[in-house]
Amino acid sequence: MNVDVCFSPKALTEDAVKGKIVVVIDVLRACSTIVTALAHGAREVFPVADRGEAGRVAAQLDPETSLLGGEQGGQRIEGYGAGNSPLEYEPTLVAGKIVVLTTSNGTRAFTSLKGPAETVVGCFLNLSRVVDFLRELDEQTNGVDENPHVLILCVGHDGCAALEDVLCAGMILHRLWSGRAPSGLADGARIALTQYRSVHSRLARSLFNCAHTQRLIALGFGDDVAYCARVDAIPLLPRYDENLLILDVADKERARELVSALPENEEELAEAVEV
Repeated sequence: MNVDVCFSPKALTEDAVKGKIVVVIDVLRACSTIVTALAHGAREVFPVADRGEAGRVAAQLDPETSLLGGEQGGQRIEGYGAGNSPLEYEPTLVAGKIVVLTTSNGTRAFTSLKGPAETVVGCFLNLSRVVDFLRELDEQTNGVDENPHVLILCVGHDGCAALEDVLCAGMILHRLWSGRAPSGLADGARIALTQYRSVHSRLARSLFNCAHTQRLIALGFGDDVAYCARVDAIPLLPRYDENLLILDVADKERARELVSALPENEEELAEAVEV
């Protein structure tokens, strides 16, 4: 399997994406929010590039069965039903609804992609699910000359690399190859893998020292950071299909099981978080 890692959507050309399998990673926080919203019963997530497009899309939807969510400068946009905190996207708010989402970085990455063969969502919450998806792709082409070309796109922050996304990409590669990287790695993949391996024994500390992490903590979103750092908490794989982020039938059933297993009251939830 040919895998490379790109550290910002701004570095991509149409040729770099066309025909490839793309894994979009925005740990803090768009991809974590998307995974959570769909896990909690949202029908689909409609990522848009900016507030203007969000307003136009929302105006065409029934307000009873849709939710407008998004952030600017990290904070919820005034008048929106939710921000970009995954903790806001609870089943009572999103179940059965179309979520129109706009964020400073993550949603723009999805709308900017031109011509990929397939696009999926990745973050720490669903990391092993992403790894399984890539392994299945590799197995499907076993014995075929042309291996699948995979691009892991780290969304970053304001056009620059974000360490939390790079570490997530590196962890995906480390698990994909069971710790034994193949020869001939592309530079982007080698950088991500090397960076993850250099801090894997102190991953939580490294995540909390990331620049974007510190920005969110300063804005009062420390709980979001802790939530987004939970590896394999939500084993679902959102896919970007015809401008919408959706789950396949099997993952929708898994999502229902996840929701049914959620604590029923605040006291149970607090105990679950402590564990």
